[in-house]
Amino acid sequence: MRKVLSSVKGLFWLLLALAGPAVMASGEVLKSPILDRVKVLYSAPANLENLTLEQLHAEKAVLADELAAIKQVSDAPEVARQKFLETVLEHDDKRLRIVEVIHRLIDEYQIEGKFRDDLIGYSNTFDQEIRTARKHVHTLDDYKSYDFRFSAVYMAMMLKFNENPEFRKRMEADMKDPDTSMGRYLKEMDESYAVVLHEKYRIQNIYSVHELENAITHINEEISSRGAQL
Repeated sequence: MRKVLSSVKGLFWLLLALAGPAVMASGEVLKSPILDRVKVLYSAPANLENLTLEQLHAEKAVLADELAAIKQVSDAPEVARQKFLETVLEHDDKRLRIVEVIHRLIDEYQIEGKFRDDLIGYSNTFDQEIRTARKHVHTLDDYKSYDFRFSAVYMAMMLKFNENPEFRKRMEADMKDPDTSMGRYLKEMDESYAVVLHEKYRIQNIYSVHELENAITHINEEISSRGAQL
């Protein structure tokens, strides 16, 4: 049982490495820690009505300083989105090399028969349908939809891998060896995805600015409700 769980875990992590920002679970698309804000980082104190005017102004000053600091190092929202999209698409260029990897695996593992036909079918899907869908990605919202399609095809292929225990066992070993086709590919994915993680501040700063502005607005409303000058 432990061996089976280990195999499933290995394939799961391979899926995450290839799927990148988008993750699927139970047939649903979850929020991405890269493209979406998974939790609110900045907000006004929950007990505003219990704070004194002096405390309210102090809270506002802290948030205003944080807002100014983030804006100083941030691009305009549309510029930030475009720059981050370019980074994500560069990662996707490398991810789509799965087309080449599939053919190398077929040759190296000497795969024949129906399993070979199935893998060729997935390769064609990535090379034709997925690449065609990629041409219509012009915004981060477009990418989310595209990434869902990529992940759905990839999940189906991984399930097909599971139907061939001998292939799965060898592939899991190769995943850990950077000198193999699969190991080299995963190493490239790790390095590429690390760049995406490094650049995610561009999109996260947009959320931070929005949250800080909302928090300051709530504090201003509380101050105003007491008849005090902002």
